[in-house]
Amino acid sequence: MSLNRYMGVAMAVALIGLTACSNSLDPILIPIPDEPGEATLVDVSAGAITDPSAFDVITGGSVRTDQFSGWDFLFQIQDDGSTVLWPRGAITGEDLDAGLQKVSQTFDALREAPENGYTNLDSLPVAVGDVFAVQSRRDPAFGTLRCRRFAKVEIQALDPMEGTISFMHLVNPNCEKRKLVAGAEE
Repeated sequence: MSLNRYMGVAMAVALIGLTACSNSLDPILIPIPDEPGEATLVDVSAGAITDPSAFDVITGGSVRTDQFSGWDFLFQIQDDGSTVLWPRGAITGEDLDAGLQKVSQTFDALREAPENGYTNLDSLPVAVGDVFAVQSRRDPAFGTLRCRRFAKVEIQALDPMEGTISFMHLVNPNCEKRKLVAGAEE
């Protein structure tokens, strides 16, 4: 039997296996978490290096920039006392897909991330109650596919004395999926 003949059989078996479980060729998607997560970041300029100052949308967690280069935005209190979030590209000049967009909707009302309009080369001022749509850098875990994740963030607390910001977040764990509804399955 020739190699081409085996390839045809293998492809047919794979196709049958894919469609037998779901009756479609759609990929299996991960449900969006049932509850938003919470995170706290410290000021990148004045905080202790042992504390996280950045957020990684792909993993949905706070990270230390000295230990992990995969982050999407970070927190800073500027010299004039204003508080800002910096998208990755504004700091590193790389991964210009990572961006933030302040929205006028409430956290619950933001049900889908916008397609465009993300700020990726400048800081955005933040205040308690602000809601942002967030687009991640492209995830290298999928090789050449390099997809993005989307999230929403609501600022819960700012403490300039402690140099911290706390926020609620909901991340859609699926590649290029913009839905931002807790517990939803795509």
